[in-house]
Amino acid sequence: MLIRNIFLLFFTMAISFHGFSQEIVTGLYVNPVVQAKAAALKQQNQTTHNGYLEAGLDTIPMNLPFLDDFSSLGVFPSDQRWIDHFAFENDDYPVFPVNIGAMTLDAINDSGKMYPEAVPGPAIFIADHLTSRYIRLDSVFTPAPKALTAADSVFLSFYYQPQGRGQAPQFNDSLILQFLVKPAYDSLIPGGGIIKVPDLWQRIWYSNGMSLDTFYVRNNKWFARVMLPITDTVFFAKKFRFRFYNYVSLASSAEPSWQSNTDQWNIDEVYLNLGRTRYDTVFPELRFIQRPSNLLRNYSAMPYPQYCDDPTNELRDTLDVLMSNRDLIPHMSAYNYFITQPGGTFSKSYSGGNYNIQPYNLSPYVTYQKFAHPEFPFLLPVNNTDSAVFLIKHVVMDITPGSTFGDTVQTIQRFYNYYAYDDGTPEASYGLTPAGSKLAYSFKLNNSPDTLRAIRIYFNQTLSETNDRFFYLCVWNDNAGKPGDTIYSDLVYPRYSDSLNKFVTYHLYPPLAITGTFYVGCIQTTGDNLSIGYDRYNNSQQSIFYNTYGIWSNSAYSGSLLIRPVIGKPIPLGTNDVITGDFRMSVYPNPCSGNVLQVKTRNATNKSAESSVQFSIFDMMGRINLKGEVTEAIDVSSLRNGIYFLEIKNQSGMRVGITKVIIAK
Repeated sequence: MLIRNIFLLFFTMAISFHGFSQEIVTGLYVNPVVQAKAAALKQQNQTTHNGYLEAGLDTIPMNLPFLDDFSSLGVFPSDQRWIDHFAFENDDYPVFPVNIGAMTLDAINDSGKMYPEAVPGPAIFIADHLTSRYIRLDSVFTPAPKALTAADSVFLSFYYQPQGRGQAPQFNDSLILQFLVKPAYDSLIPGGGIIKVPDLWQRIWYSNGMSLDTFYVRNNKWFARVMLPITDTVFFAKKFRFRFYNYVSLASSAEPSWQSNTDQWNIDEVYLNLGRTRYDTVFPELRFIQRPSNLLRNYSAMPYPQYCDDPTNELRDTLDVLMSNRDLIPHMSAYNYFITQPGGTFSKSYSGGNYNIQPYNLSPYVTYQKFAHPEFPFLLPVNNTDSAVFLIKHVVMDITPGSTFGDTVQTIQRFYNYYAYDDGTPEASYGLTPAGSKLAYSFKLNNSPDTLRAIRIYFNQTLSETNDRFFYLCVWNDNAGKPGDTIYSDLVYPRYSDSLNKFVTYHLYPPLAITGTFYVGCIQTTGDNLSIGYDRYNNSQQSIFYNTYGIWSNSAYSGSLLIRPVIGKPIPLGTNDVITGDFRMSVYPNPCSGNVLQVKTRNATNKSAESSVQFSIFDMMGRINLKGEVTEAIDVSSLRNGIYFLEIKNQSGMRVGITKVIIAK
């Protein structure tokens, strides 16, 4: 069933570009995780030069062995082993990696944005690099100094996977491995002067692009291992290094709002050492393979009072834990998890007892019930507080005396004032087309009625900010399991941030009383991609509905939208938050058949609109056709017939109101 669901996931991903209509899932134009990390390093004055570390950090070559399993999830490659910041260390894109975490190469650079070379069409270009530091491949120094030769059986090995949870590389969008033949050097030229001779590289291995399902059929595994012997004497040098890079083509439409990242490759467990053989295909270890499931049955997070009203049905009966023994022999092991409340007194633990975990070649993943699907027989505390956080630590250990085999992973269960299906990190963008398309996301209250205070949405950046299109923020009630009547609607616009996990908060004014099952979402005013964040790691497909031709349908794609309704007590207004429905405009005649538009404004909260002094009139493509000082009568004689949006800004330049205007002369 697990493999069937994975194939279904990649089948639906494969058809996401076929036919430019209805639901469309694309890659990212900007990776917010990489962008946030780059910004943090810049603040710490730890920047790179064109994506590479300063040369002074690479002057002393490393000694063997070289090993990186990318499980630290530090976003950028470790400076202890790599010299560039182009690839992306994460546990979101790889599917069933060797262990938690892998390195992803794609079309996004070290600043988190798509490479400038990314242009629509069949042309390919070199995108990410993953380049090792200098490595001493001429000698080893333990247990005794000696020169290295081909007789020492030196191998470089790594695992790789195309696509993962991203977009499939096309056939010509290859992954390439090179070895350094000769480092760059300065050369004197006749008559004086110096020229810089660049590094000389040799291609050692490559793979053409393909989809993950094709890759799995060919290899019968999610990650394939490559074993490469190093025998050429030219590589046994003081300054040996290797690098991966990928060729990319931009697979999406030339329409800017739909252009996106593409051609992902995942690399795991890169290992270079002597004394190896072609059959050295295991690295003895017990490891967790992916994040264990959270504690909630339906959500990744939910309001604490709503959980407390029905804790039994909100918590899982069992957890899902994926682990593997990558050795050639069984390991008698113990598995436990521990739940604590930081700063609180709550503490629980579970023991799965002991089990002889079979090696990977006999059983790739542990299926023993008490390890793979441990019971969750606990209730988290029920009280009248507004929020809570719980830390869950999973531990698997070989119980043989003196053994160091084992692994530990931690997850966090959050209870705040919002519902969420997502993990806060988008791997893709979700959009609808054509204009008028509706998107609704289903949530259910345990304790009714309650108050919907705000709706938080994560918007991904698009090329030239072409998703800056007005849309209607909406709330619907329930009608037999699908969206029913519209109970709230207001015209708003997207915002996005250069920081990670920065949702736009749309405060509803007045707050909305809701009961039972409700739906939040949007109605588009254009066919452009609103580019809502889409989490491919978690799946809430059954709660996503869209309506493009008058009928509500369940989403065809596996994933979760980064849309979160905020429930309960009043919440403070944050920087750059939006108050929807607060500003009131009276515009008439509308449709306008003459040359003058009458405009009256007021603020719903304080009845004063004196600070609203500027207006702009946009067409459906977001282009400004008219702007000036707000007066009761605006001359619209220069506007052609059509649909426009009238926007009002205050003295600080912030939008405070927006409404649709029809010119019909």
